[in-house]
This record gives sequence, C-alpha cells and structure tokens, in this order.
Amino acid sequence: MLFIKELKKICFSFVYVLFLGLLLFSWHENFYGVTTKEISAAQGNDVSLSSQLTGGSILEKPEKGAESYGMKNKEVPEKIMCGGTDKLIMEYIANSYATYPFSYYKEVVLNENEQKEILDIIKEITGLNEQQINNLPDDYFPAVNGNIIHFGSNGTQSKNGSFTFEMGNEEQTDANADYTKHFIAQVSYEKFQELMKKAESIIGKGSNYSMENLLQYYGLSEMTYEEAMNEYEKTIYDDKVSTSFARLFCDYMTRDLGLYPVFLVVIFWLKDRRNRMNELIDCKQIGTAKLVTIRFLAMLVAVMLPICILSFESLIPLMRFSSDTGIAIDVFAFLKYIVWWLLPTAMGVTSLGMFLTILTSTPIAILVQFVWWFIDTSMTGLSGDTNIFTLMIRHNLLRGSEIINKDFVLICLNRGLFVIISLLLVCLSIAIYNKKRGGKLNHDYFLQKHLGISKN
Repeated sequence: MLFIKELKKICFSFVYVLFLGLLLFSWHENFYGVTTKEISAAQGNDVSLSSQLTGGSILEKPEKGAESYGMKNKEVPEKIMCGGTDKLIMEYIANSYATYPFSYYKEVVLNENEQKEILDIIKEITGLNEQQINNLPDDYFPAVNGNIIHFGSNGTQSKNGSFTFEMGNEEQTDANADYTKHFIAQVSYEKFQELMKKAESIIGKGSNYSMENLLQYYGLSEMTYEEAMNEYEKTIYDDKVSTSFARLFCDYMTRDLGLYPVFLVVIFWLKDRRNRMNELIDCKQIGTAKLVTIRFLAMLVAVMLPICILSFESLIPLMRFSSDTGIAIDVFAFLKYIVWWLLPTAMGVTSLGMFLTILTSTPIAILVQFVWWFIDTSMTGLSGDTNIFTLMIRHNLLRGSEIINKDFVLICLNRGLFVIISLLLVCLSIAIYNKKRGGKLNHDYFLQKHLGISKN
C-alpha cells in the first residue's frame, strides 16, 4: 500500500509531468520513426539520398550487381586527404570552423594571422595559390566526399527520383591528371597528418582535423557484396533484427536517464521538509529501511515505466515486419536492453540524488549530477568507448554488434558496478535518515556544522 501511495504521489505531480515532457521531446527528436523508415526502405518505399549513401536499410537483403552496398570504415590515405582538405577549404573560405570541445558545437572565428596560417596549409597540400583556392572548379572535389555532398557536382537524377553521384576513388590512378582541375594531394600522407595537427592546434580542440575525426568522416570505402551480406546476416540472425533497434533506442534514452531523474528525487525528498512532513514521518510506525527502499523503488518504476512504453513504437512495427516476412525477431530485446543497459544508469542517478538530498537537506545533488552528466557526455564517444566508470553507455549505430560483443565483459562489469554502488548509497541513505529520525542528526545538520547555528 505504501509503494502504491508513493508511486501515485510521484506520477500525479507537476514535476513528473515536466519529466515526461522532456523525455518525450528527446525521444521524438532522436528516435521516433527510425524503425518505420528502415522497414519502409527495406520494402523499396524509401529512395532518399541518405538511404542510398548508406547502402539502404539494414533489413534489406543485398542483391548481386547492385550499384552500392553501403560504406565501411577503412583508412584510405587518398580519401582522407581529399575529404579533410575539402572540409578545411570550406571552413577557411567562410572563416567559420566547427569544434566540439566538450561534445557540444562551438564556432571558431580566426583572426587574420591565423587565417593566413590555415591558407598556407591549404596551399602546401593542394599546390594552388590563394586565387585558385578561392575559385575552385565545381568538380574539383568528388560529388560525395565522406560526409560532404557537393550538389553542384556531377550528379544525375533518375526517373524514380534517386540520385547517382560520382564517388571519390580510393587510389589516384592518373599520374598526368591536372592538380589545378581536380584534387591531387601534393604532399605525402605523413606530411598531411602533420599539417592537420597544425591546423587543429590553430583552430582548437575538437575540430574536424584530428586523425580520429578524419578517419571517422573520410576513412570510408565501398562494401563488397560479401561484406554487405555478412552485415545483413548479423542483423537478421545474430541480432534477431530487434536487438539492433533496441541498442539504438537505449543509446538515445541513456542521456535522458543520466540527468532528468535527479530532479524528481531531489524535489520529492525536499518536499517533506517544505511541507513540514518530517515530524509526521518521524513519529509514524514505519521502518526507515522500508520507507527509503519503497521510495527508491517507486522512483525507479516511475522513471522506467515511460521508457518501456516508448519502446513499443519500435517493437510493434518490427513484429508486423516479422509477420509479413517470416523473419524471426527477439520480442524481448527491448526489455532486456532496458533492464541491463538503462536500469543501472537510472539506479545510479536516483540513489546518488537521494543520498545527497537526505545527507544535506539541500538540492546540491542537482548540481553534482549535472557536472557528472556533463563530464561523462564529454568524455564518452558515440560508440565503443566504454570504461569501468562510464555512466551512460553509447552505441549510436544500428549495426556494429561486434563492438558490443568485443566489450561485453567490460560493459557487464560496468553495469554491475553501478548496481552495487546504487545499493550501497541506498544503505547509506537508510543509515543517515534513521539517525535523523532518531534525533541524532538535525535536518539542518550541515548548516549547524558550518555556520555555527545551535540546535536550540
């Protein structure tokens, strides 16, 4: 009865409505419609440019003789130099450089001397002078150059609305090609890497010119039919289709659960003090362990329930797809991933917020959690960057199950650690709250200790 009471108190509060609003907005902006679009593309109803560049839907079986099977990561020096130079020239001309120092966008505008240094780098790579750089031919770079698309280049549109672009070659085969008409690097790959380091030092940390970013954006090559079939079979047989979507769903939801629950926890524990409920709670015949544990569990249920409900927007279309095609899916994939991927994060945030609020009787937990969330977000890559203390595990891909399999033991240790820490914080919360109920710790304990205010 106490659990139902606490749960109703949470779910019918204004702060919970705000929590749901933020959660829904984030989900709608990031994940809503992803599954139906993939299914639609697999059925041939999506001819978008982005679908073609990625080789179509992950649910679409590759056919021999297709024009493209999508892209794979591969360090091809010519393509990396071509893409990196293309991006540098674009940003140089606009004098607007994108950086992500803490995983958030920041525009950098360089002064005259810094612009001259960037120009010198471009001159050395291309062999062109300033006037030529500012007036490049439309087809100087390939139409599709990594994550850059030049719509003014040689692209054609077919009758069904699809586009065909000339892609950059992995190797420069024409030794007599005119480097003033088409990009041909005039430096070695090793020298190019040195120049990119120099560019990054001028522009700042988190620019597009770190080797990590250059590899990610431009270190791509076309997959073969065999490689595409291997990816398809991993999706259909290893991931049972739904696991791919469950991973991406959890990737987007984890950032919300890494911050939003702390507001619920802090406000509800401070609410008792604001409404002078402490005296009533102290005299009631409710065990401290029972009270704290039930509140903790009620908070977790309130936080995780909408996550489970939102997962049906993806699961139901997948079940329909399975029924139509006969391809088996794992109907419990979302539930399994929510429990072992997201629940430990929610437990960590909720237990820390509860512990700090009970300990200090202040909203300090909000500040602490925001700092932790910000640092964790800044230091964790979009996928394959998990360490033992990572709060929010990321996997911003539908494919890439091998990344999870490779780090599976580490991820399990990470999730287990957060569960253990959460339970320890709950136990500490019980101990501190029990002392407060017994009068051994005043609710304004820290004010007394640090400001010298007496109990009387």
